[in-house]
Amino acid sequence: MYIYDYGKNAGYYKATQEYLKENGKPQGDFFSDCINRRENARNKDYEKEMRNEVPEEQSSTEEDWEEKMRKWDEEMERVRERNRRERERIQEERIRKKRIQKKLWEKLALKKYLARQDEIMQMNEKISLERALGVDVYIEKAPLSKSLSAAEIAAICSDF
Repeated sequence: MYIYDYGKNAGYYKATQEYLKENGKPQGDFFSDCINRRENARNKDYEKEMRNEVPEEQSSTEEDWEEKMRKWDEEMERVRERNRRERERIQEERIRKKRIQKKLWEKLALKKYLARQDEIMQMNEKISLERALGVDVYIEKAPLSKSLSAAEIAAICSDF
């Protein structure tokens, strides 16, 4: 192969070689004629192959395609069913999380309410004692917690 033929397809290269071999023949044989003869020969070979192969292979090919399509349909049905089950599972998980979150918010709101009520009661008790005694009073009772403990959170989560 010559350097100037680099990157050209093999058909073109062979046609040029054929033209160069036949160049010794009488004038009037053009390079394009050689290329056309080469393409026609290739097309005829391809047509012969297709005529010979098509009738035998066609029936088995159709059966193969029908079998493949049936298998693909079955596989697609399995995938759809698996996806449906996965969507349902994810939806149930979402609902479960929302229930837990709602329950936690309700429990936290109740704890804050009770802690505030306890603070108010302690303040009223302190004021009433100060009025009765006439001196400042300190109550050593700890206020209620306003946050949820780990045990309360675990108990709520285990319910669902």
